[in-house]
Amino acid sequence: MGDRDHQYTLRIAEMALERIKALSLPADPSAYELWYSYATGRNPEMNRRINRVLDENGSLSGFDLDGIYDEYLASSRARSALERAGTNVSLEIDKIVGMLGEFILSTSQDRNDCADASKRLAQSTDQASMRAIADALVNSLRAVEVRHAAIEQRLSAAKQEMESLQQSLAMTTIEATQDIVTGLANRRGFNSAIEQACERANGASAPFCLLMLDIDHFKGFNDSFGHLIGDSVLGLIGTTLKQSIKGRDFAARYGGEEFAVILPDTTLRNATMVADQIREKIMRRELKQRSTGESLGQITVSIGVASHRPGERPRSIIERADACLYEAKRAGRNCTRREESGDGLEDVPQSKAAAGS
Repeated sequence: MGDRDHQYTLRIAEMALERIKALSLPADPSAYELWYSYATGRNPEMNRRINRVLDENGSLSGFDLDGIYDEYLASSRARSALERAGTNVSLEIDKIVGMLGEFILSTSQDRNDCADASKRLAQSTDQASMRAIADALVNSLRAVEVRHAAIEQRLSAAKQEMESLQQSLAMTTIEATQDIVTGLANRRGFNSAIEQACERANGASAPFCLLMLDIDHFKGFNDSFGHLIGDSVLGLIGTTLKQSIKGRDFAARYGGEEFAVILPDTTLRNATMVADQIREKIMRRELKQRSTGESLGQITVSIGVASHRPGERPRSIIERADACLYEAKRAGRNCTRREESGDGLEDVPQSKAAAGS
């Protein structure tokens, strides 16, 4: 069994390293972990995502690697951290309950001691006996005071630890569903949000629309100017989306350079108008190098728009919005495509500002 495991893991490791060499990727721990996981085939969704990027671009950039790693592997660590934090909170609660139990028992015993001393005092007739009982009672009360002070100190320390654990749990919960680069929800947060949106739409007949956005030519931009500038572009998109939504609208970084926006109680026509407003806002932003003032060019996005259908689950509407997005890509990018009421796709005329770009 040991020899077989040894040989198997060596084969997986060799396959991972071959992929890293073939794609000229940095052989750092995250790249190795990703390709090792890919070679085992234990994460089919991640493998499909990698294959899709490879089919579209012919390669996998360091940026693509980071995005996929964060989405599929780092998120599992966040989930483990969340579980550990929750377990620690539960243990601390058990500790506090135990101390309170000790406090109740000691208080009960103290009451019994006082009642017994009171009974003996009532029955005592000589001064010496009364004094001895009184001294014993005073000593008992002092011991009670010491015990109670110790329990109070332990409870105070436990309370502080509990507050710290609760804060850690809250931070872990946020980190588990938030993308650190854009400040938007991450893929995990989006999955939860669209699941809820579908449940609400199917239960209350309140349809919603889904926008899928992709940054045009981002790989080339990222390769030309580096990952730091690339992260700035992602941050700009995140800020624009935050400024463009309101109420119960929900924006997320879907993965890599792709974003998603859920628009509750919104018609397809109005959702398309929102999509075009977002696209034009992004297009009007000119990027500049802070240190030199050098213009880095214009960022544009392609957007697909789909409307939820009765009884539909998340996967279906995501696929239809994605189909509209890729139709926008094929149409020349920097445009919006929406579906018709049926399965067809409908062009959305660009505004004068967009047409003149």
